[in-house]
Amino acid sequence: MNKQILINCGDSWFEFTKSKTGQLDFAGKIEGKIDKSELAKFQEIAGSSYFSPCFYVYICESLNMTPTIWVAPNVDISDTDVFDYLLHIGALLAAINAKDSLLAGELYLRRKNTFGKFERLTQFIMEPLCAEILFSLCFGRMQNVNPDDVPIVFYSAQKKLDFDPSRETLEQCFIRWFKKNNSQFTLPLVGTQFYYWDAEPEILINLCNNLNPANLLKSADEIRNAKHDFYSSLKIVAQAEPYNQHDVNSILVSIENIESKIYGNSGLEKVGHIRALAAKVLRLAKKQNMAYKVKLIRIAGEQIVVQMEI
Repeated sequence: MNKQILINCGDSWFEFTKSKTGQLDFAGKIEGKIDKSELAKFQEIAGSSYFSPCFYVYICESLNMTPTIWVAPNVDISDTDVFDYLLHIGALLAAINAKDSLLAGELYLRRKNTFGKFERLTQFIMEPLCAEILFSLCFGRMQNVNPDDVPIVFYSAQKKLDFDPSRETLEQCFIRWFKKNNSQFTLPLVGTQFYYWDAEPEILINLCNNLNPANLLKSADEIRNAKHDFYSSLKIVAQAEPYNQHDVNSILVSIENIESKIYGNSGLEKVGHIRALAAKVLRLAKKQNMAYKVKLIRIAGEQIVVQMEI
């Protein structure tokens, strides 16, 4: 295997190369499986813990991993900027690969200085999801992001969206783009504190009381897998609320009540809304859409992130 630098993100592998002059380059996602026996002489380096699945009550399978860097013995990554970049780029690669536009944007913002030292490289990596990232950051979050604050994303998205600020606003641009294109992106729910849906009811927490000390590791694996499969199975819907007196463009998200589901009683419960700015764009882009394909992606405290399709 003639590889230099590999980054493993769960089931996905990505390759980087480093020239003799020190130039770092991205070779792309590796198709097929990697024989780990061929990595015996490689350095194995854990990715930065600035992103970790342990932060979440639930996270989708494609992001439930710790990025790992594998470096060939003849490759020097001791340069501070290169090493820092490789430690942090794994999580961003995983977010892009999972089409989690919100996480990709937030990871970029958290390590903007690190990624900015390899601007062209980072821009190339983020380009496939650039429009969705820009939408999630500028319209989906309560902490609004100005496009000028994410120039790497905005430059690529501007070309992809054919956005001309002299003839339309960014909001009008996304309405036009969503009318003509199918898209998949992630958004956080707002107003979750006003609803009573419990992401981690006591009945689930008490599952850990069933750990078998005689076979602790196996018991923990079984319970962890069972909880993950359970969250993945929750029915979730996102529907328009044209009758909403406060906002005719409102989009409500509801999820099955966890405790009731365990007891065998089905039923949806209100969880939160898509932020008003994002909902307005989605509703005006495709007024005939009253329901949206939606998937639960992450839960952390009161933050619930969903993946939507339009």
